[in-house]
This record gives sequence, C-alpha cells and structure tokens, in this order.
Amino acid sequence: MLIPFFILYAQDSQTLPKIPDITIDTSTTPKEIPTPNENNDTKEIRNPFESVVTPKQSGQISNPPQLSLFTQTTLNLPSTARKIKKITLAYQNLDGSISTIEQELNGDIDWHFPLILSQEIKPEMQSQKLQDFNLGKIFDFHIDKQKITLKTPLNMIRDFTLASPTRLILDFKSNSKKVLQDFIQTNLPIISKVDLQTHLDFYRITFTLDGQYKYSIKNLKEKGLEIELF
Repeated sequence: MLIPFFILYAQDSQTLPKIPDITIDTSTTPKEIPTPNENNDTKEIRNPFESVVTPKQSGQISNPPQLSLFTQTTLNLPSTARKIKKITLAYQNLDGSISTIEQELNGDIDWHFPLILSQEIKPEMQSQKLQDFNLGKIFDFHIDKQKITLKTPLNMIRDFTLASPTRLILDFKSNSKKVLQDFIQTNLPIISKVDLQTHLDFYRITFTLDGQYKYSIKNLKEKGLEIELF
C-alpha cells in the first residue's frame, strides 16, 4: 500500500519555472559629466582700477523723490500731565527701515500749553563759501545746496560712494598723461571739500559729504553733469 502512495506523490509534484540568466556588460564604464574647472587661464581677470561697487549699490537713484521738508508740529497734553519724562521719535532711514531715538527728560510741565517740536535752522557761517570754482582747468563746479553742476569735456566712466567719511566718487576718462591734483575747501554745510586726483588712465573727483545721501546724475546738453543729493 505504501508504494502506490509514493508514486502518486511523485506525480503531483511540479517543478519551478527556470529563472532567466542576467548578463551585465562590464566592458563599458559610466561616463562622468565634466565640471568646469576655474584656473588662471579661464578665470576672468578684473580690472584692479575698476570699482567693485555699482551705482545701484552705492546709492544712485533714477527717480528722485519729491521732498516735503518738516518744519514743526505741536502736541497737546491731557489735563492730567504734570511732568515730562521721555520723548521717543520714530524716523525712516535711507533704506526704508524705521528706527527710533529716545531722549530722557525730567521737568514740570503746564498742560495748558502745547509742546512744540521744530527743526533748528543754524545761522549761516561767516566764513567765505565757495560755490563756483575750477579744478585742473578742465572741471568747472557750481554748488547750490544739494545740487552740483559739473562742466567738463571728459566722459564719466563710473560713480560710487565710500564711507568714513561719506564721499561721492566720480571717475573721468583721461585724454592725456597730464598729472592733475588739486582740492577746494568749500565751507558749505553739505559738501565741505572737493578733491581732484590722477590715477592710471582716469581723473577722480571726490566730494566729501556731511552724511549719507542717495543721489541722481543727469547729463547736460552742454558737456557736463548735474548731480543732486537726497
């Protein structure tokens, strides 16, 4: 009885399907994507005499704002006010951000009278102010408050600003190898000094300013520029 059972079991068993062989071609190797290598032959060389600051970075603006100068304002106090302790003033910076400045105070006040905040106008200095002058016999200047008219036959090649102290720099292409160096103390409240210096192939005009400004530059019909500070 055991023999038939063994034969039946053998007939019912099935063989697994044959797994196909996988062949890998090792004769070819993957190619690497070349990456650009920067060396002394391919690296772009920067002109050492060219400013790394562009006019936009240095503060030049194309659409000057219409200024509305503050004169004064009054602040009415409530009837409970008896002492003044502190004043906080919020102001807007050149970049548009808002900052505050605080001034500690201590004194009795009469609430019947308003507080007045105004901007002080300093009396004019008695020293001679130079608004019209010439540097190097090729740069004619006229300064009217925050506006500069500069007449010259040379072409401006770049403009930028520097800090500590704040200076506005204008570079002009030199047509000769003549060395020019001169300066003027203007005694003006905004532009205190103007310098002329000679570099490798250009002349540099430097305006020393009393603080940070944005500026605009326009070409004049007759050779020259109009610079306005804001």
